[in-house]
Amino acid sequence: MSETCLEIQLSNATLDSLRTGGYALFVLLPVVSSNHSGVPLVWLCRENYLATIRVVIPETNLGYIATASIAADRTIAIGSQTPVACHQRVDVGASGTLSTTTGELPGIYFDSASGAPRYTCGLARRGDGEPAPYCAFDLYPDLTVSLAPSPAILAFFATSRYRPGTYLEASLGAGLYLPTPPGTTTRVGYDTGDGWQADAGAKASQVPSGTPLAERLIERPPPDVPLSRSLPGR
Repeated sequence: MSETCLEIQLSNATLDSLRTGGYALFVLLPVVSSNHSGVPLVWLCRENYLATIRVVIPETNLGYIATASIAADRTIAIGSQTPVACHQRVDVGASGTLSTTTGELPGIYFDSASGAPRYTCGLARRGDGEPAPYCAFDLYPDLTVSLAPSPAILAFFATSRYRPGTYLEASLGAGLYLPTPPGTTTRVGYDTGDGWQADAGAKASQVPSGTPLAERLIERPPPDVPLSRSLPGR
């Protein structure tokens, strides 16, 4: 299968302006879930780039747990992890071990054993280095967290620096949200004067600076619609 990529084209003048100003590229990834504890985490914060920025989005998701609780500007460090895909359940043992089973339900489901500690759970993907969490949810014993990856991306430039896996409450710059169909390369442009540009067929939407990211990136199924019918493409 071909890689799933986002390509951002910069003019030489824009590249010079971004470098002079000390701007980094932020990338965050959405998920579908009705669980209101969910928050997005910075997946990528890239300081070094050229006029054509290529961001590869790996196909493989990792289900993870962590002991750190969710808080603004706090970095979630992965504890245990395992490859996971839709139609799988991640069972979390009392000691933090993970095992997966396949079922008929369409999403990814985290279940924690009775007597287990409270954990943070979510999904991770490999970014510019080690796998980085891109969402986080509270996981309690005997309660299920259900979610599914959504094939889209949010990108913006900002002068702040955030480590991958850190909970960022609001967009630090004007961003672009757009679908990234699996196995395709989606191309957009960015200019310091005109902002983001994308083809009409890309179905992109502008995200103003200061937008609350949990509202934008934790995509909620509508009322009376289960997760199974809320996944992209259904």
